[in-house]
Amino acid sequence: MLDLVITGGTVVDGSGAPMRAADVGVRDGRIAIIAPTGTVDEPSGATLDADGRYVTPGFVDLHTHYDAQLFWDPLATPSPFHGVTTVIGGNCGFSLAPLTPDHADYLMRMMARVEGMPLDALAAGLAWDWGGFGEWLDRLDGTTAVNAGFLCGHSALRRVAGADREVMQRLLHEALDAGALGFSTSQAHTHNDADGEPVPSRFADDDELLALAACVAEHEGTTLEAIVAGCINGFTDDEIELLAGMSRAARRPLNWNVLGVSALNPTGHERQLAASDAAAAQGGNGSADEPDAHGPAGGALAQVALRRVHGPLLLLRSEKRPAQADR
Repeated sequence: MLDLVITGGTVVDGSGAPMRAADVGVRDGRIAIIAPTGTVDEPSGATLDADGRYVTPGFVDLHTHYDAQLFWDPLATPSPFHGVTTVIGGNCGFSLAPLTPDHADYLMRMMARVEGMPLDALAAGLAWDWGGFGEWLDRLDGTTAVNAGFLCGHSALRRVAGADREVMQRLLHEALDAGALGFSTSQAHTHNDADGEPVPSRFADDDELLALAACVAEHEGTTLEAIVAGCINGFTDDEIELLAGMSRAARRPLNWNVLGVSALNPTGHERQLAASDAAAAQGGNGSADEPDAHGPAGGALAQVALRRVHGPLLLLRSEKRPAQADR
């Protein structure tokens, strides 16, 4: 017996197949049947009429900053109202872990500045007493009403490690072992801390970025996210080389933010997308994060937005791997 049948809708399944009229049967929280309209004859506990509506997998929002909000708003409002069922946080180098007590106030105020989060809400809504990335993930595990996963942010790593590269690498390996989905960073001139100074990640040189990206290569199911000045203003050749180099070092796709398409500059996006072609020619894989869109935007990573996450709500973690003795 089915728990639910959604009838009369137009199914867009995210596979690239043409949309089609179909009924969808759900059993034990999973899609059990997709069949032509009117052909599902198995009894069900409930029926939902979707006539005149689209039936789609839940959207994956690759770029969010729900890291703090999920502690007091497990729905990640308003994203589910727009069909989003999975959110990825820790973007732009801004994660809330790793953390030490002497840096909690700085990271809290930095988040208030760069993401426009109310400082009072950040202070009241979170305890700010965790340590490593895994401990922070444990605070959210089983509490969210959406699927959620998080990247480990460069600014948190650099602040806690005191810019010591070996310490940053160790902390990043620990975060990835604990379930971080990857590494994120920002070199954007628009990202400043509460004192108006550049956020910690902006002080990194290319060698540091490549060394941290290389850590990601040792952990399955991980990825990269990065922002450089040219993401908005137009990539320089050096920036394309850097992004491609990070992707090569990590042996993973790199998602850059953000691709803008504007009638005021109708061809401006073409060079931006060409960066993915240049990365591919150099052995990397780069893709763009396009605002207000969930479809492919030039690379493999963007296509994740159309893949269904089946089953119960999850705190998404990369595959845990034993820490190596030489870390």
